[in-house]
Amino acid sequence: MASSYDTIPDFGLLYDSVPLYAARTDVGFYVDEAKAADGRVLEVGCGTGRILLPIARAGCAITGIDGSKQMLERCRVNLAAEPAAVQSRIKLAQHDMRNFSLAEQFALIIAPFRVVQHLTTADDQLQFLAAVARHVVPGARFIFDVFNPRFDILVGANGVEREDTTEQRLPDGRTFRRTYRIARVRWIDQVSEAELVYYVDGTRYVQAFEMRWYLAAELRHLLARAGFRVREMYGDFARGPVVDGCPEIVVVAEFTGFRV
Repeated sequence: MASSYDTIPDFGLLYDSVPLYAARTDVGFYVDEAKAADGRVLEVGCGTGRILLPIARAGCAITGIDGSKQMLERCRVNLAAEPAAVQSRIKLAQHDMRNFSLAEQFALIIAPFRVVQHLTTADDQLQFLAAVARHVVPGARFIFDVFNPRFDILVGANGVEREDTTEQRLPDGRTFRRTYRIARVRWIDQVSEAELVYYVDGTRYVQAFEMRWYLAAELRHLLARAGFRVREMYGDFARGPVVDGCPEIVVVAEFTGFRV
């Protein structure tokens, strides 16, 4: 799977400079889950280490995989700034999330920040879940999050760019701002064709990608088909209920091996 994160120069630096990402409330949730796990953690889609590094700082051993060469390079730069004890707890590797194969199993596998929404077809989703199932020890948990679809926003999508990051300075002195737009909604496929547009010193770079959106009932069916049972489902990272209008769907599942 070619990564849209590798199409823009210095993308890892740009990603780490987006205030919206730094302000997300998911880090503490995943750190708590990692600390509760009795064994090593695997993060699928570890990116630049936004969640991986805090988990390692909390004393947990963690492996991070990502399909993007640039994101992993930036993660290694961030990791190099950490104390030796933190560095010793982390392994990094480049893998396609649909068919990764590692020489160990894990007590917890996480796929934070909507990683699963990059899997736009049923085949890709089932391949990914099969890979997860191969890498869990008995009793392990699989935790991921997706956004709860806002149909009012999807219906109103008109392709217009909207700014989500005002102009700021990068560490190297260049200027940077970002906009986003939904170019098209494919209702039958439940896919939004999205673009994040980065303006760096006036040069326009477009990261185009597809996001598959899910409803809570669909996720239960998909996981059951792959042999997983949903243990918990939350509507936010404070562990609130899944209700109409909640911002997230956070899923805590375990592999049972019983497929329907």
